[in-house]
Order: sequence, then C-alpha cells, then structure tokens
Amino acid sequence: MTAQKRMEFLKLKLTEELVAILVEETGCAISAAFDALYTSQTYAKLSDPNTKLYIQSAGYVYSILEEELQHMKHCDLFREK
Repeated sequence: MTAQKRMEFLKLKLTEELVAILVEETGCAISAAFDALYTSQTYAKLSDPNTKLYIQSAGYVYSILEEELQHMKHCDLFREK
C-alpha cells in the first residue's frame, strides 16, 4: 500500500468514526454530521498529509472537532446541550 493510499484509508476510517460519534453525542442526522465534519477546519487538517492528524485516534480528533464545532457560529449541533 502506498503512503497516499494508507493516508486515504485512515482518513476514511476516521471520518466514519467521527460521524458516528457526532450522531451519538448530538443526536443529529447523519447528513448533518457529515456536513459539520466536511466543512470544519478539523477535516481540512485531517486531509493535509503534513499534519499527520490522520494517524491519531478518533477520540483525539473528535475532541478537536468538538471544540471547533462548539465555537462555529453556523453549527448548532452543540447548542441544545
């Protein structure tokens, strides 16, 4: 497996886990969870091979994502808590 394919595989697995956590934690629809993730700076960093964020645990990356989403003005996933 090439390094690029490994990164893409790990990013895909993390994406699946992050969306599942978002749905479980917030009760949002899967589509809303994907939208929130894909429009986040966290996902941009996850997609950048230089950050190596894709090799971190889902829990760690989720903690970064959660912090970001709580401060995003257009994201209301955490406002009901």
